[in-house]
Amino acid sequence: MEYFPLFADLTGEPVLVVGGGSVALRRIPRLLEAGARITLISPVALPELKTLAVEGRILWIPRGYLEGDEASFRLAFALTDDPKVNDRIASRTGGPLTNVATRTTVRPLTVPATRKGGSVVLAVACRPPDPERSRRLADLCLSEIRRRESHA
Repeated sequence: MEYFPLFADLTGEPVLVVGGGSVALRRIPRLLEAGARITLISPVALPELKTLAVEGRILWIPRGYLEGDEASFRLAFALTDDPKVNDRIASRTGGPLTNVATRTTVRPLTVPATRKGGSVVLAVACRPPDPERSRRLADLCLSEIRRRESHA
């Protein structure tokens, strides 16, 4: 499978996140920074995510995923620790573009490791999806960019 690299303006876009764990905690602040309107569906959520809900920065629906929850969203993140639930979300015909956090063959969307430095936004994604390797390469590239800029 070939991926098409893409940067998206999410300002005001409704985005669904299913799962309230550590992966959601990494994704949601980045989505908020991009201007997305986040709905989190998860029976439990990390304290930091609960705080975002109390502050009104995200909408938290404290229950498990139900078929069709994704229907009104164009972008979804299936971030539960249950691969079967994640696959169900990603496999919905006509549903939103979906990123899946667990190892699966159903992965219509992958999120690259991103780094910002000055005027540079760097995105790195490895095939097959390998988040740790992508993060290491992104860090290495940004370090080299900063080194070269400091010598310019």
